[in-house]
This record gives sequence, C-alpha cells and structure tokens, in this order.
Amino acid sequence: MTLFAVVPVKDLTGTKSRLKPVLNPFGRAGLTIYMMKNVLAALREAGVEHACVVSPDSTVLQMAEEAGAATLLQESRGLNPALEEAREWATAEGASALLVFPADLPLLCAPDVEAVLEAADEDEGPLVVISPDAAGTGTNALLLRPPDALPFLFGSNSFESHLDGARERGIQVQVCERTRLAFDIDTAEDLAAFGERHADARMRERGQPSEGLQVLPVDGIPEVRPGDDLADHIIRTTDDDLLRTGDVVVVTHKIVSKAEGRLVDLDTVEPSSLAKDFADRYDKDPRHIEVVLRESRRIVRMDRGIIISETRHGFVCANAGVDTSNVPGSDTVCLLPVDPDASARRLRDALVSKTEADLAVIVSDSFGRPWRQGITNVAIGVAGMHPLADYRGEKDLHGQLLATSILAIADELASAAELVMGKTANVPVAVVRNYPYRSCPGNAQHLLMEPERDLFR
Repeated sequence: MTLFAVVPVKDLTGTKSRLKPVLNPFGRAGLTIYMMKNVLAALREAGVEHACVVSPDSTVLQMAEEAGAATLLQESRGLNPALEEAREWATAEGASALLVFPADLPLLCAPDVEAVLEAADEDEGPLVVISPDAAGTGTNALLLRPPDALPFLFGSNSFESHLDGARERGIQVQVCERTRLAFDIDTAEDLAAFGERHADARMRERGQPSEGLQVLPVDGIPEVRPGDDLADHIIRTTDDDLLRTGDVVVVTHKIVSKAEGRLVDLDTVEPSSLAKDFADRYDKDPRHIEVVLRESRRIVRMDRGIIISETRHGFVCANAGVDTSNVPGSDTVCLLPVDPDASARRLRDALVSKTEADLAVIVSDSFGRPWRQGITNVAIGVAGMHPLADYRGEKDLHGQLLATSILAIADELASAAELVMGKTANVPVAVVRNYPYRSCPGNAQHLLMEPERDLFR
C-alpha cells in the first residue's frame, strides 16, 4: 500500500473564527500552525513517508515545507474541493491509499496514526477507515483505499455521511476510535481543556506532581516464554486504569530477554581453552564462562572467579549480563536483549497503543558498583523519557552555581522499582507514578560515560 497523507489548512486570516472571543488573529494563526506541526510530527513518527499540506496560505505552505511535508497551493474554495485537489495530486504521484487528518488535532500522537493504519491492515481490497470526533458527529481521520473509494463529505454530520457513503457503495468500513484523535479545538471550551492538560504537564516538569510519588508492583505476570507479547501480559494482569499518562513502566530485562528468545542451552556450547582454564581455576562451568566471553566486547578484568567486561551495548558489568537466576532449567542462561533501547521502544509503543496512556518504559538490570556492597537496579533500555536531569547552570539554595550536577533519573527510577519487585517475589514489572520526568524519545546510551571522560578505563 502506497499511502499519502493529506492535511488541509485554512487561510490563516480566517482560521478558527469561533475562537475570536478568546484569541486575537495572531493567536489563532499561531495555534493553527502549532497544531499542524503536531499532526505532521505524528505522521512522521508513525513512519508515513508521504505527507502533503494543502492550503491557500503561502505562510502555511512555507511552515509545512520546513516541517518536511510536501505542499500544494489550494486553487478552489472550501474543504472538500481542496481535498479533491489533493486526491488528484496524490493519485498522480502513485498513491494507492489516501489518509486525511484535519490540522486541528493538538493531542495526536504516532500510536494514534498507527491505529488507523492497523485498521486498514485487517482487510484487503477497497476499504474506508473513519475516526469520529469527541461528539461522534465529525470526522477526525479518513483513510480511503483506493484514494477515490469515496467522495469527501466533510461538514455537518460528516461521520455518518462518510459511513453511509461507504455502505451505499458496498465498501468495507472500519471505525477507529481514539481519545487523543477525537480531541480537536474549535471552541473556547476546547481551548480551555487543552490548556488544563498543558498546565498539568508543566507542573510535572517543575517537580510538582498532584499526588505523592508511588511505586506500584504489577503482580500476576505469568512465566514468560519466547515470542510472548509482554504488553498483553502487563495489561491482562492489571486493573483497567492502572496505566496512566505520565507513568513510568519498569520491566526487568529478564522477561524482555525471555520474550525475545535470548536464552542459551549450555549443552550446545563448546568452551574455548581460555574458558576451560578460568573455569578450572575457580570451579566454574566452562560453558557459562564461554558464553560470557562471547557476549563481551572488552574484558576489563578476570580475577577471583569474576569477569568484569564491557558488553556490545557499552555496559561495564559482571559476566556481560549473562545470568542463571529466574531462568527455568539448570543448564540454561539468559543474555541481555540485543538492543534494550529498541526493546523499550517496542514495549512502550504497544502499551501506548493498547491503553492510549502517554507513558515511559525502562528496561532494568541489576549491577554491582565499585566501592559499594550489594547490587542495585539500573536502566539498560529507555523509551519515552530523557534518562538524565541536567542541573548544570542552575543555582543551589545558597546561590552557588551548579557545574557538574547531572542526575541519572532513569537509574534512580529503576532502583525505586526494585524495592517492590524483589529478587524472589516474581514481580518483574512495576509502575512509578507522579515522577515529573522529561517526556522525549530518550535512550539508555545517554547514561554511558564517554571513553575520553572515563577515569577508570
């Protein structure tokens, strides 16, 4: 399916006229540009390669081009004629399907776009996917396959009009309902509701959660096997409202590795002479030692029966993360995920898609620390948040300028989660709530010390 997305935008001088009581012309124009850029960003993050903005306004088209979208100067008047122009252009460019999003969707995120696309994957042949607005009367997303499957019927009661049009033509219809996708801004009440959401976000950014910090264990996760859907396991074993926007879901790497098949049967391992020699000296299993050596990019130290190595990910830890605990069978070891950040992203995308909660995910593992007894959880995979809080340049309570203060908040959240997980309680997932993290793509690689700054290398 060659998909083209179209985003129609009015002339800025006449946009959002119903907001005149609360916004001047410049405010309405700025809001329209902001929402258009949000829609384009959601399309881009969802992997939609062809996006076009159709508008009679040259400023809109310039802004759209800077955002990476194709542009089409609208020649006709009205929304439906503008979309017909865009359909003709997209068809000429080779589109086999057309996706229309209005430009006034300030909460639209990539998982919402993906949900519409997934609805289109459920069937072959001619298809119409429709998403209603919050009132259930308007159309906030329309996917047509082929592009001319249906005439554009935007206007009063467009949701029912598009449904009826598809049924009259005998075309398969899928309805995709999403909370964020249903929210648009037309009235002062809509704008106020949007403002309240942003006020809550600003409070979180300033460290002012509405409730105290909570760390909630997720009990009842079954034994995870290769190929299992972790998001499905988590959702099935939680209450409907457990996962909320702003939550951080901490997941032990062990269940991620199990689901991804990162298990090794030691009976299939032929140890090297180095592994045999080290194992004989310290009464270890040479097959286990061999797996550790294979998983290591660099050996930092081998002594007293312990191997400290740098993994392919860049983590410096004991035994390259190869572990036998909480793994079924005496001759099976568990490896770290191939790409823990990618694992965290996949799990976050699945949870966001299934729950519509905008949250973050941390994949954790237990590391020892130089000069300190005991192990503690750290983040080896991160998605949906920045793992560091940088206070450099700010002043402390006594007015002193902070020059080196960078907090590893993803590690701290992983450690907090470990307090309710335990090592023997069979709780591999925990939810941290009301922590004001910085929401962004983020990854655990930000936590690694650059080699040139590593005093212990």
